[in-house]
Amino acid sequence: ISCSLVGSEMCIRDRGKDMKKRFAAALAALLALGALAGCGRKVPPAAPVTLAVASDLHYVGEAIEDGDELFTRVVKEGDGRQLDYIRPITDAFLAQVVQDKPDALILTGDLSFNGEKASHEELAAKLDQVVQAGVPVFVLPGNHDVNNYAASTYLGGERASTDFVTPEEFEEIYKNCGFAAADSRDSASMSYMVKLNGGVWLFMLDTQPYYLNEPGFPYTVGGVVQDGTWTWLEKQLKKCAAAGAVPLAAMHQNLAVHSQRFTTGYRLYDADRLAQLLADYGGQLAFSGHLHPQHIASWQGEGGEQVWDVASGSLAVWPYLSGRVTIDPDGAGHASWDYEAAPTDVTAWAAATGQTDPVFADFSAFGRAQFAINSTSRSADRLAEALGEEDAAAYRRVMGEVNVLYFAGALTRQAAETLKASPDWAVVEQAGSRGVDTSYILSVVNEAEGSQCSLHIDPAA
Repeated sequence: ISCSLVGSEMCIRDRGKDMKKRFAAALAALLALGALAGCGRKVPPAAPVTLAVASDLHYVGEAIEDGDELFTRVVKEGDGRQLDYIRPITDAFLAQVVQDKPDALILTGDLSFNGEKASHEELAAKLDQVVQAGVPVFVLPGNHDVNNYAASTYLGGERASTDFVTPEEFEEIYKNCGFAAADSRDSASMSYMVKLNGGVWLFMLDTQPYYLNEPGFPYTVGGVVQDGTWTWLEKQLKKCAAAGAVPLAAMHQNLAVHSQRFTTGYRLYDADRLAQLLADYGGQLAFSGHLHPQHIASWQGEGGEQVWDVASGSLAVWPYLSGRVTIDPDGAGHASWDYEAAPTDVTAWAAATGQTDPVFADFSAFGRAQFAINSTSRSADRLAEALGEEDAAAYRRVMGEVNVLYFAGALTRQAAETLKASPDWAVVEQAGSRGVDTSYILSVVNEAEGSQCSLHIDPAA
């Protein structure tokens, strides 16, 4: 089984040690150029910080697709991402960020659809406008973003390979989005640290083994902390603690277990080690993405330590969530944390900017309906064959509603019980004996808890 498909932890560790050397010299040169970027900057004193956070934009540049049948089919047969409207979704989100004026915007990877250089360049231009409007932007790569051999165009009814970006190109394209402002850079990866103020230090962790990618192995799903990154990270965390600041970490793959079904390829290979290191130096919160559902979980240490991991829902998936976190540090290594996720109001943006596409009249309702359909389309033929058309339709209605609630962070225990009480649920219960794999629906529904859209953390003892 291909490592790129399952994100095998063993594959990540066993392949690519020699390939890593190819990037070492080039990365060292980049770091030499940017080593002084954060030097001499006066760091503001400890004070409350408000941040906007989003993940998995999967931005598709205008040069990549022409809106024809081919790309429409890619969207419909995909995993529910609203890629045919990702540009207005992104514009609406960024307009809201500029209006809200948080202290910074954090994007935790998968900025592009499949790493196309044109998509990165177009998105970076939009992010530069946010920076120019007075909101610093900090980005890191996801598994789709760098050295992705699946980078393609969808033009004239044909799919064709297109330029992807190397690590050096990624940093150059997004130089105004964190790299040039870094107070410290890691020599083993594109990880960096920024002192938001004297009380909060932001650690943007590059966990992508993009050196493994090659034709036939277009991108790796799972993530690791590079061997050399550990030394840099602990050194900076020690400085953070000595300064009386609290660390906030961001990465693409998950730190905590968000679903027993989705661990390999989703949770970082060295998640326990990283979580323990953060906890040892006062870390209480990390941001990730990668999964696409909005979900909050915590890592628990053997000594009672706890680090919360907010896996942001994909901005490309209804209801196009992003988060706001307020951190209130005391300047002595403690802080309180408040997080809230909210949908992107594309309809309001469309009205303000004079958009004429009729779907914008109630874009949320349109997106919800499309997600319920598109997120179940991959299994449509198989379900019809196993269950017959009528029961397959009932099964897809349940699955669509499960996906709508789960990805929005709204699959509560009460919502799960309501689903089980619906007439269609009987088909789900019978489907297993009729050759249908029901494990996804059952696991997601059985793991349902409370809302996954808010979190309050008191200062650590």
